[in-house]
Amino acid sequence: MELMTREEMIRKASREEFADAQMNIRDIKSDLVTTRVPFCDNQTYVLHLLFPNQDIKSNPLLHDSEITDDKKTRIKSAMEKFEILLSNKLFLKSLVQTLDRPNMLTMQEKAHFSSVLSIALLGNMRLFFELVHCLLVDIIRASTKKQQKSLLRRLDSITMRLMVNWLQTGLYKQLTSHSGMQLFIGKASKMRIEHQTLTLQIDLNGNSDQHYPVKVLDCDTISQVKQKCCAQIYKNKPASEIPHNDELSLEWQEGKAGKLTLNDIDNTSDRNNGLICLNTLKHYKVSDNCRMALMYKQIDEEEVYANSSGFRTESVTSEDITLLVSSNDEGEDSETQKWHLPNLPDDIKSNRESDFGDIFLNRLFHTKLLLTDYIDSTFEGLIDSQSLSISIRYFLCMLDKFGNDYKIESDVLQAWKNECYAARVWAPLIGKPDILFDVNVPGHVEPCLDILRQVFVESFTQTAHKVNKESPPQKLLFHKDIPRYRKLIAPFFIRVEPVNDKEFWSELEEISNTQKAELKFSRQSTLHHLYNLFIGKYKSEIIDDFEDMEESKDLQFANKLEEVIDLMEEFSSDS
Repeated sequence: MELMTREEMIRKASREEFADAQMNIRDIKSDLVTTRVPFCDNQTYVLHLLFPNQDIKSNPLLHDSEITDDKKTRIKSAMEKFEILLSNKLFLKSLVQTLDRPNMLTMQEKAHFSSVLSIALLGNMRLFFELVHCLLVDIIRASTKKQQKSLLRRLDSITMRLMVNWLQTGLYKQLTSHSGMQLFIGKASKMRIEHQTLTLQIDLNGNSDQHYPVKVLDCDTISQVKQKCCAQIYKNKPASEIPHNDELSLEWQEGKAGKLTLNDIDNTSDRNNGLICLNTLKHYKVSDNCRMALMYKQIDEEEVYANSSGFRTESVTSEDITLLVSSNDEGEDSETQKWHLPNLPDDIKSNRESDFGDIFLNRLFHTKLLLTDYIDSTFEGLIDSQSLSISIRYFLCMLDKFGNDYKIESDVLQAWKNECYAARVWAPLIGKPDILFDVNVPGHVEPCLDILRQVFVESFTQTAHKVNKESPPQKLLFHKDIPRYRKLIAPFFIRVEPVNDKEFWSELEEISNTQKAELKFSRQSTLHHLYNLFIGKYKSEIIDDFEDMEESKDLQFANKLEEVIDLMEEFSSDS
């Protein structure tokens, strides 16, 4: 009897969640039909690519360095000479190869140098390509057959990072013109939470003329409610235009104590053994169809709508495990742990834990089934050889030429193409769509996107896709799909149409002109950054290599760089 009850509970939960997810997808599709895709602008896209996990607004390359008037002339002269050197392919090649030597730079320094040098080269994509081309030729010539297969797989060299940067930064036009719309739906968790769905009638900033119906759960915290309100009210807006939670307050206009501002933590919150429970709608006894206002906070706001100390509430009881959150709230000790959903008693918890895995596995398969058409259409769009940009087609043809010139084995050449196209161009965008799109990617969605990223990359390989009873559910999910994707991908590179030099150079000129118009990096700061962090620090090694470089001895790079160094050192000695 107990087994039958459990099976019926799982079936019911699966049906409800599957139907709910279908409704959500329908709503999302409807929104996307009536609104534009929220792409990041070109500069934001470049910053996300080259400086991941950094605050793009405070990037030092966006603003000129502060230099006193009496030193501007000398610095300007030094940087003009330095910029002339940076416009020469042979100078750049020797500089990169010097800094790429073992034990010269750390991995982090190599990544930073590659990014700053890429910024310096944007707007001159032809020079950027010629640099990447000659660096790749030297690496291929120097590699052994054993090293060749993994040659483009690792990002432990400046050369490989520059190659990736060139590929990605030149793709913005194609991405914004032809890329499909990615749909990501976050499903809940392994836990089964007893909850009730409520619909709140939300006024924005006290505007009672327009109400937004917002679906929430009575177990949602106040922050979660504000997020859901924003998702509904600003659903057609880019993420950068949506206010943050800390800029908003939620006001209950029909509370028992009159107008009441709801907070995650106040003096009615449950506290126990150094833990504090985040307030939920259930805690405040909010009922269905209540009116609330989402208010923009005023910096000088002193009005308090209700004295929450007079608001009586019973202790909140829930029926699931503790959820610890890392956020700190004003007025609370930073070491105080906050929790959302309290623990079950051990005897009840042990009886329910066995349900969770079954329900979670069902959710995984149902969610994957629901999204299969969207995943398939996205993958098919990415392997459409007709929509490839000219620069990508030329690059793939260049790899074929390398294969012929240097007698590269066919499986090695295929591995190079797979790495460049799947792992370097598309995988980062699948795993982190906020690189290209002005959207917020919730933390619980990131692992799902990472699974799709892995599936896409694995579909380009011919390694046997082995699974067994110990394999994680995520790998089992796409076990039957990967062979199907591989069949679709097999003819992809064969169908790539060749590009002649004239078409390619014309395309690079167009990309360069677009970058000059749309990218607003400070040339002065970029050159300063390169010099101060790398040229000045490793000047002896760089100059020695220039003096030993046969193909550029007549160009006197060493002497010209010493002139720059002398001017900069005079500036430093005067400071």
